[in-house]
Amino acid sequence: MTVKECYEHAISFLPEKMEENPDMQKFMVPWCNILLAENFENENFYRTVNEMPEISAPGKVEQPEDEIPYNEKLVKTAFPYGMARWIFRENDDIYASHEYYTLYVTAAKEATPALVSDIEDIYK
Repeated sequence: MTVKECYEHAISFLPEKMEENPDMQKFMVPWCNILLAENFENENFYRTVNEMPEISAPGKVEQPEDEIPYNEKLVKTAFPYGMARWIFRENDDIYASHEYYTLYVTAAKEATPALVSDIEDIYK
């Protein structure tokens, strides 16, 4: 999913179209970079569970056409809610902003696999 596609999904939660609010579009790349930073550990959990190399720093995007470099489930389910929280905030709808933040956190947790490991009993 590209940054622009993610923003389009986020804006679809509002009763307006993307072209109706061109001033807001300038924030899509910075918002995506914040989401990438917030989900850095989630992405590394995903990579560890799927036996992929971990990343050493949060991903970064520079243009609306850039692909978001994290796993598809996380990006498609959580990132639009994460962007929507700021869109509602900019529209002074604090209640909806909080609601979409809750949806974002829940989706991010659900998209992040559990890391299973053995437990060592140190009190034997």
